[in-house]
Parts: sequence; structure tokens; C-alpha cells
Amino acid sequence: MGAQYSSVSDLKSNEYLSRFASEESITPTDPFWNQFLSFRLQSPFAASQSKLLDELCATYLQQLESNNPRANNYGALIEVFVRLATTLRDECEDNSLVWQTYSALFVLRSITKYFIEIDSEPNLSLYFAPQENLLERTSLMGVFIDTLFRTTIILPVTSYSYALHLEVLNTLLSLLAIQMCAKEAAFISAIYTIFMHRLDPLLISEFTRTLLEHFMKQTECPAFLAVDSATRSTTDSGSLYKIGQSVASSFWSVMTLGMSSSTTNVAEEVAPSIESANILRNRHLSNQSIHLLLILSNHFTSDAHRNPYRLALLHFTDTQDTPTNLPDSEPLPWFSVDYRCLYDVLCQTVHTEQSTLLLYMLLHRNQHFRAYVISRSNIDQIVLPILRVIYTTTDGNSHHIYMSLIILLILSEDDYFNRAIHDIKLKKVAWYTERSINEISLGGLLIAIVLRTIQYNMARMRDKYLHTNCLAALANMSSQFQNLHTYVTQRIISLFNLLARKHSKILELIQQQSKQEHTASAMALTDHPQTLASNDDILNDYIQDLSIIEDVMRMVLEIINSCLIHTLRLNSNLIYALLYNRDIFDNYRTHPNFQDILQNIDTVIVYFAEKVDQSAQRSAEYVKEIIESNAKQFPLDRLKKFPDLKFKYVEEEQPEDFFVPYVWTLVYKSCKLHWSTESVFIFKQPSNNS
Repeated sequence: MGAQYSSVSDLKSNEYLSRFASEESITPTDPFWNQFLSFRLQSPFAASQSKLLDELCATYLQQLESNNPRANNYGALIEVFVRLATTLRDECEDNSLVWQTYSALFVLRSITKYFIEIDSEPNLSLYFAPQENLLERTSLMGVFIDTLFRTTIILPVTSYSYALHLEVLNTLLSLLAIQMCAKEAAFISAIYTIFMHRLDPLLISEFTRTLLEHFMKQTECPAFLAVDSATRSTTDSGSLYKIGQSVASSFWSVMTLGMSSSTTNVAEEVAPSIESANILRNRHLSNQSIHLLLILSNHFTSDAHRNPYRLALLHFTDTQDTPTNLPDSEPLPWFSVDYRCLYDVLCQTVHTEQSTLLLYMLLHRNQHFRAYVISRSNIDQIVLPILRVIYTTTDGNSHHIYMSLIILLILSEDDYFNRAIHDIKLKKVAWYTERSINEISLGGLLIAIVLRTIQYNMARMRDKYLHTNCLAALANMSSQFQNLHTYVTQRIISLFNLLARKHSKILELIQQQSKQEHTASAMALTDHPQTLASNDDILNDYIQDLSIIEDVMRMVLEIINSCLIHTLRLNSNLIYALLYNRDIFDNYRTHPNFQDILQNIDTVIVYFAEKVDQSAQRSAEYVKEIIESNAKQFPLDRLKKFPDLKFKYVEEEQPEDFFVPYVWTLVYKSCKLHWSTESVFIFKQPSNNS
């Protein structure tokens, strides 16, 4: 192996790979491993590169699958890796040892991913049995996972160890992918049993903290690795020499054990040529860390299966504060991180689905972090990116929109948040292109975007779940509406007007359909029961649509009413909009679903209409002045009191049915590993009860 390879055929005839995949059993102490692992390799940084590597190694992997039950060279390599990694934790500055450990793990990960893809666990089952030569007769797979955890926790992240850290996370993702590739629910998986029930709780807590800190630090990929990645993605794959440091050439390019000096030179030579913008995109360690956090914390979320990662993630505290109300009943050791750093990173990354999902989990379940976020004076830094996602995402059924809206709903449960967002003034919001608004409060922008989302949903998608969350958030905020912008009040009224028109149209359709059914019956079409049944179905659909529309109309009126009861004197623009559009309520004052709630709105309209009528001037500016001056004297006791509008977000009874496939969708798209579409079953199933 002493030469640089220059063609794909060289890889296919490699003697070390051939021996490793053969029937020959190689013991963990055989000198073969020193030679086998003394190569300079580079992990793929894109799914396309990962796919190329899978294709190049397919023959060896197939041979290994056939021969490994007898030779057990996969198990021997695990023991070699455990030995190297254990030594490395004491000699972390030995760069040659770092790369040998990395090389061993890269091969193990490639094999593990292949085994998981082709048949889930059968090829790995041998390594779950207790091992006589291992401490406390634990399984070899348990020792392997334990070692991966300890390597992540103990080994410092440096330019030399970055690739090893990344490969550790890639390997863990490959093991956990049993959930994505298995035809049966993963709660019966021996792999998940180790992750959830066979590791030291303190180790799990520290590992969870380390992943969270990797995400928080957003450590950039070292320049020389980033350059290799960029080079590989733009070069010809027909020849390994032309690829340069491509997946294949670097995979089996023999290196000297004194590689540290040459690597340093590469980094020094290449780093100045990399633009900072490109480096910022290469935060692979952070990306894989959040993927692992989401996978591990969204598995076994029911009470019947306690999830230590979820418990740790949802109870960690701030290093700057020591809360006194930790759940004593939970046995897991808690950890602390810097909330300010975590908040800042979430502000920068919440436009991504992974960060949105992590933020959702923390706000929903971690009471300490939720309190911290709500207390921030710069809450706009995290709310604005969320609003932009809702506003700009073109896919109306996007889970990203759903999670973003639920975050707003959770935040709106707190009255302090509802007040604070109206105190934050925004200048021109460049990405809001629907209308030029020079100055608006954060609260006003939030209301406008949520109202727009409801209108979009009612016009195109008829998604009851989505507009229910939207209306619940607005209802929670309604008692704290303050100084609403003219544009925002116009959107509130226009939403009700849109709903009123839809209501009238559906009523007409119901009447027409009823007439058709009556005509059909009169013509004695009893010989055509299918036609009558079809007519009944259509009529029932219309009636159901009418019920949904009336529910939404009622909620909009309740939101307006809540604002008038609590903050009428601070919302002259809303009063003006009600006066200007009073006619849209005419058809509903006697409607049984709206009559009570419209009484308050009518009281306000009549009161201010009388004040305006007493003046000869009718300009908009003068009418607003009259409203503002008289709002202070409005007798609030004239308004009928209604219960405060308070809604609380509650997860579905089986949240894993949604979150497990969703998380794996994100991992599948973004983890930079290639997965065969034929091997992925989780997206083909209607639901996943794991």
C-alpha cells in the first residue's frame, strides 16, 4: 500500500481490504491492524460523496457480510477501536493515534451502516451477547457505544480531532438509523435498549450536555478539511488522482505515522484561501450533534418507557443560576449550560427546522429555559426569524410552519411576553413585502403575519389544525393588544369580512344542494340510491365547512371583544376600523352563534359613532382624534364580561407518531450521509409507534 492510488480499479484490488473482508479471522492483536489503519482518509461531507464511497466499497461489504459470521473481523475491529480510543483519551495530543482511531471508526461506521441498511440487526446480533473477556460480561456493542460516548465527552475538539469527533457522531447516527430502516418498531431493538437502558446515567447526562455544547459552539470545520470537501464536490469523479483528496483517494491513501507536520502545513497553506463565508457553512459537528439530540430525545417519550436523554435535555439549568425547584423524583444527574450562549445560537439558527424543533422542545418542557427566553429584552431576535419562516415558507403543509406557530402559541401563554412584544418597535422589515410599513411593534407584526396565515389557510388548505393554533395564539395575546397599527386592525376586520363572505357562499351552496335533493326525491329516484347517497355526502361536507367557518368567525369576534374589554383605551385604530366597517356585522347580530359577543362590539360602535356624529368634520385624522379623546372616558362597565381567552398547547397522546418520522426526515435530508431509498421504511408507514 505504499503508493498513491490514481484510479477506481486500485481501490477494488486493495489487498488489505480483501484480507479484511475474507474468511480469514484476524485477531485484535494481529500486526495487520497497524498497517490496515495507517492511511489518510477523509469522511464524506455530502450525501453524493457518501453514495460514491458506498458504491466503491460495495464488493468488500458484500464479502464481509458473507464471511464475517465465521471470521468476525468486524468484532475484532471494534475491539481494536476500543483499545485505540481508550489509549487516545490519555494521549490526546498524539496526532498519529488520532488518525488511526479515526480510520478504524470510519471503517466500522461504513460496515455498520451497510448492515443496518440491508437487514437491520441480524448481522449485528452477535455483538449484543455478553463477552467473557470484557468487564462485567457486558456486550461488545455496549462497550462500543460506551466508548463512543466517552470519546465525545473527554477528547478535546481540535483541528486534528475534529474529524474523529464527527465520525463518532456519524457512527452513532448509523446505529440509531435502525429506527429509520427497520420494518418493525424500534422499541424492540437491542441497539436502542443499550442506548436507553444499559449505559451509566451520569455518562448519558454528560453526553447530552456535550452534544448541546457542540451545537452551542458552532465549531467550524478546520480549513484543510473544508477545502478538501469543497474540492471534492467540484471535481471529476472519473479518476481518483483528478479528484484530488476525494472520498476514494483519501480513503486508501497510505500515510506515514509522522503525518502531523505535513497536515499542519496543509492547514497553514490552505486556510488563507478560504473565504469566511464558506467556512461558516461547514459546521458539521454542530449539525450532527443536534441531529443526535433530536433522535435520542424523541424516542420512548411515553411514561411506560423513560428516556434519560429527554429527561436530561428538558431539565438542564443555567450555569449562571441555581434553581431550587428541580424534580427530586428524577434520578438522572442534571447538568448546566450557559443559557445566554444557547439563546444566542438559537436566535442565529432558528430559521432551520432542526433548531426550530429543539427550541420547541425546550420551550414546551424545560420550564427554566422557557422563563429565561420570555424574560429576554431582545426577544425580537428569536421571534423575528420565526415570523419570517411563517411568512416566506411556500409549502403550506410544511412541518416547519406548524412548529413555528406552536412556538408562538407556547410563548403567548405568558402575559409578560404578550405585553413586552408591543413595547419593541421595529423599523422597516425588509422581508415583509406585502406592504411597506415604516414602523410597527413586534406584537403588531406578529399579529399581522398570523392573520395572513389564517387567511392563506382558509383560502387554500382548509387545515383546521393550523388555524386553530393561529387563533389560539391570537386569543392568548388579545387582552394585551396595545397601540395596534392601522394595517393590523385592517387585517383583523378583513379576516372577518373574508369569513363572512365564505359563510354566505356556503349557505347558498347548502340551499342549492337541499333543493337538488328535494327535486331528486320528488322525481322518485329511489332506484338510484348511489346518487342520493352522493348528494347526502356533498351536503354533509357543506354543513361541516359551515360549522368550521362559524367557529373561526366566533373566535375572531372573541379576540376583538377581548381587546375592547381589556385595552380599549390603547387601541383607537381598532375602534376606527370597527366604525368604518360596521356594516359587515349586520347579518350576524341576531345569529345565535354571534349575538352575545356582538353586543359588546355594538356598544362600542354606537358610543363612538355618536361622538363622531356630533362633529361636523369627517376626515380620518379628525375622527381618530375624537376616538382617542373619548376612549379615555368610555364607561367600561357597559361591556359585558366574558371569561378570559386562555389556551394552552398540549401534545397529542402519541407524539412519537409525528415526531419520530419528522426527525428522521430532517436527518435523512441534512446529515450528509447517503441512505439507500430501498432500505428506508419509516417514511413508507402510515404511523410509527416506536
